[in-house]
Amino acid sequence: MMKEDAKMFLDSAGTRYRVLRQQAEGTWLICYDKPAAPFFVSSAVLERYQRIQTPDETLEGTPSTKTAAEEKRLLLIQPLISDEGCMTDREKRRLLAKRQAQEYNTTSRRVLRIYYRWLASGSVSAPPKQGKSRMMEDVKTLYDEAIETYYFSSAQRSLRDAYDCMLLAHYVDGTGKLAENHPSWHSFRQYYYRQGLHKGSRKAITRSGLSVYQRNGRLHYGSGTTWKDKIGYYQMDATQGDIYLVSRFDPSLVIGRPYIYLAVDTATELIAGLYVGLTAGESAVASCLVHAASDKVAYCASYGIQITHEQWPNRGIAGGIITDKGREFCGQRMDELCIRYGVERESVPPFRPDHKGIVEKTFDLIQQRYKSLLRGKGVIEPDAMERWSTDYRSQAILTMDDYTKVLIHIVLYLNSRTLKNYPLTPEMMADQVAPTPANLWRWYEDMGRSVLLDVDEEKLTCVALPREEARVTQKGVVFRGLSYSDPGLRRLLEQLQGSKVTVAYSPEDTSKVYLLHDHNYYPLPLSQASSRYQGLNEEELAAYRAKEQERIREMAAQETEARVELLGRAREIIVGKIQEHESKKISGKIIQENREQEEGYLT
Repeated sequence: MMKEDAKMFLDSAGTRYRVLRQQAEGTWLICYDKPAAPFFVSSAVLERYQRIQTPDETLEGTPSTKTAAEEKRLLLIQPLISDEGCMTDREKRRLLAKRQAQEYNTTSRRVLRIYYRWLASGSVSAPPKQGKSRMMEDVKTLYDEAIETYYFSSAQRSLRDAYDCMLLAHYVDGTGKLAENHPSWHSFRQYYYRQGLHKGSRKAITRSGLSVYQRNGRLHYGSGTTWKDKIGYYQMDATQGDIYLVSRFDPSLVIGRPYIYLAVDTATELIAGLYVGLTAGESAVASCLVHAASDKVAYCASYGIQITHEQWPNRGIAGGIITDKGREFCGQRMDELCIRYGVERESVPPFRPDHKGIVEKTFDLIQQRYKSLLRGKGVIEPDAMERWSTDYRSQAILTMDDYTKVLIHIVLYLNSRTLKNYPLTPEMMADQVAPTPANLWRWYEDMGRSVLLDVDEEKLTCVALPREEARVTQKGVVFRGLSYSDPGLRRLLEQLQGSKVTVAYSPEDTSKVYLLHDHNYYPLPLSQASSRYQGLNEEELAAYRAKEQERIREMAAQETEARVELLGRAREIIVGKIQEHESKKISGKIIQENREQEEGYLT
């Protein structure tokens, strides 16, 4: 490379080139900005290139001291530097690069890349990139503004949409034409990621909201199980089961999806209370708490499932409940129940299921268990809302009792499962406590770490039930068209006859109501006249009555048709006889003679 040639730089279409060797026919050039193989340009074509000043970084020269890496690179390309023919002879350049690569255990591509860099800049260090090392401050400001305004927004635009909005706002003239000097999409995207704007909490909060970030994005330092150090603090929540059920008394009637309420102990993750029914609201919450306080052996036996107390050991009213601020958890009945039994109520913020993550996760575990078992039996699949999907209502075959039995077995399994990540305390490890919810519950109970309160189950049930007015008649207490009576309360009912009274009732069982009188609860079973409705819940009662009314209407139509037919037949007979009959006066004596004569014919 001749010294006078090495000082000459040319420009073409914004790209800088270095002159390596000038000849009569033309000139050998190499790209300065992106060094690659030298190429020959004829004298005619060379006229299109414009001479420019030598770049500042080249004028500064090569530092006298070189790093160890630079020394190694120079040694690697020394044979190519020594042979000036390598600049113009491609084959010679390739062979020397291959030999050096084998000697220094590298690639010929790397050798050539360093060699081209040396030809272009006289240095083996990476040359500076023109116009890309520093971005103009005004462009940075526009990028920040576009990302802040259009991307970090609840509209959830894509990053490309934010870039397009920036161009529309700042790089489009009055005629709607895009300016030629607008920033590229690549530079905008590169700025976004190099500045680390895709990380951190700001993106999640501005695009999805604070509550979503707090649920799914923030760091979690605590532990749900260590929140409480005693048993009896229940996390409660509700969901709708992903399955359709049928009526117990008419399997052809689909009665919809059931509601599931759970009470899960915070310290042990034991499922303490369960409610399954078609009614949601305050009465369902109260029923779940009543179940949590009741004897589970008797409860399971009512469904034909035999268990021991150790399998489901909790009993007694909770010392505290942890819920969201749903209406069913803050109503009048719940207020009365909490005040009467001293139950603490701790409300977590709305839309924050992570504050009661144990019960939320338990719902997931329950639904995952029965969905695989009952698929094709009315279970709702994820494609339920898609076009041409299966109508899962038509697959329903399970009754409420069947579904409840399945859930009971799942609860028993979950209460005996091993909690792999449960934080056992040194005391638990010393006592060799197996980390299952049932075992942990019994350990806490034996250690006296409990806030449960023993209560009379029937009184608790009465307090928790919803209440309405009923009327006392001769048939007994008439409530919603059903009559309730008890021979042992005949005198009291006679005193109250004709008056309105208050009764506590269970929407899940119409078999019995409780008469409230003088601060006492008197149980009243269905009377004999209404005994055919024994064991029905409200929805089944409505369906049963609707079926009865339909049957009555059908029978009434048949009776009307028969009456009309009878009238027509009778009229035919009468009309014929009227035509034969001659009207005349007849005495009673003649009638008697005719009667005797007719009897003679018959005998």
